[in-house]
Amino acid sequence: MDENVDPQNLQISYEDVIERLDEGVANRIYWLAAVITALGGFLFGYDTGVIGSALIYVEPYFHLTPLEVAILTSFTSVFAGIGALVAGPFIDKFGRKSLLIIDGVLYALFAILSGLAITSVDLIIWRSLVGFAIGADTAVATGYISEFAPKRFRGRLASIQQLMIVIGMMTSFWVGYYLSMVLPSTVNWRWMFGLGAVPAVILVALRFYLPESPRWLLIQGREEDAKKALARLGIHVKEHIIPPKREMGFKEALSKPYIRRILLVVGLWLVFQQVTGINIILYYGPYIWKYLGFTGPRAILATVIPYSIGFIATLFQIYLVDRWGRRSLGIIGFTGLLISLIIMTVGAHYFALNVLPVAVPLIFSAMVLFQVLFALGVGGVGWVLQGETMPTEFRGRGGGILAAIDWFANFAIIYIFPLWLAAYGMFSFWILEDVLALAAVIFVLLLVPETKGLSVDQMPQLFSKSLREIRKHGSNR
Repeated sequence: MDENVDPQNLQISYEDVIERLDEGVANRIYWLAAVITALGGFLFGYDTGVIGSALIYVEPYFHLTPLEVAILTSFTSVFAGIGALVAGPFIDKFGRKSLLIIDGVLYALFAILSGLAITSVDLIIWRSLVGFAIGADTAVATGYISEFAPKRFRGRLASIQQLMIVIGMMTSFWVGYYLSMVLPSTVNWRWMFGLGAVPAVILVALRFYLPESPRWLLIQGREEDAKKALARLGIHVKEHIIPPKREMGFKEALSKPYIRRILLVVGLWLVFQQVTGINIILYYGPYIWKYLGFTGPRAILATVIPYSIGFIATLFQIYLVDRWGRRSLGIIGFTGLLISLIIMTVGAHYFALNVLPVAVPLIFSAMVLFQVLFALGVGGVGWVLQGETMPTEFRGRGGGILAAIDWFANFAIIYIFPLWLAAYGMFSFWILEDVLALAAVIFVLLLVPETKGLSVDQMPQLFSKSLREIRKHGSNR
């Protein structure tokens, strides 16, 4: 650059700025920002796991019927879906950082109130509002990470969300196991719920230090703020940045075929991610083991051991997602779920025949295999796709729609389970899960493209192709 030329008189396009960001190296600042953002995943995981531990004590405490168990467990997901939808326009209008902070405040408040619940209705209300906060967070977290992550590292950085979910779940189960050992059953569940406020307060304090998304700031025309955010990420821009397209509204966005294809493909992944059984094992894991004859602490322990093994697989997923790609891991993951669910079905068959020495090892082995394969190729990959595929000008609203799809699918399966169990038993339910897992494998093979190595700004071009061309893109990479 000529020293006599004022940098402000020079111009650089939005695309060139984003290319610098995409081609960068994920240094310590990137990883730290991703971890702080993904702490919401810890709350998500803690909340998912804690209901599994608390339910075996809450059910007799409030004398819940199977329908009340279904409502208490599933309404969290309903309100999470609503929270995700409500958050979308807020995210696009007021920014990613603001919503991330508000989520943590709401979670802390409602977690404490859940622990103080006097009646089952109180508990259902506060637990549902906890879900609202979590759902809003899932609408923004991986999208925010994807907006600042260099494309070679985007999968790994966004996968930290799943790692935090796993750590949160493990923490909640171990906390539940400990509290079930040292506190009476009348109060231990209160501490299980209330302690979730502690990480939420820490999360809120740390999120004040996050930079706002440079992509979002540029779309809003806040050039100087964008330059400051970029500088915090090691990208120094002195030139005037030519602004990009403004954000899209719902009507405009949904009129575009590529956005509808993203909603179809990623939305179906998120549906299969939920209905193939992960949250049956997590929300109802101790409940299932109690059904099989285990006591409270042993039922929790039988759930947390497989999930703790799955934690190791999550580390492999973070390592492999930018090397093997999303599609390849998805094929491995969903195929593994199918195999594990078949083993689970066989175990349930032997349980129905009262052959417990065969049934219990089969069910336990199936749970271990399921957790490992879900962590390796399904859960984390789904959140990566949710965060990276929507265009920046519609990422808040689009991410909210996808997160809502995930949560409503979650609601459907966890609402059905206790009612199905009471009416028909466990064996027929796992037959249903086998069919859903087979459908998931076929879906990934036929429709899911490979997004590894693409900029988030190249996603519209990929999904502008027909579904047949998208499938070829997946199988050829």
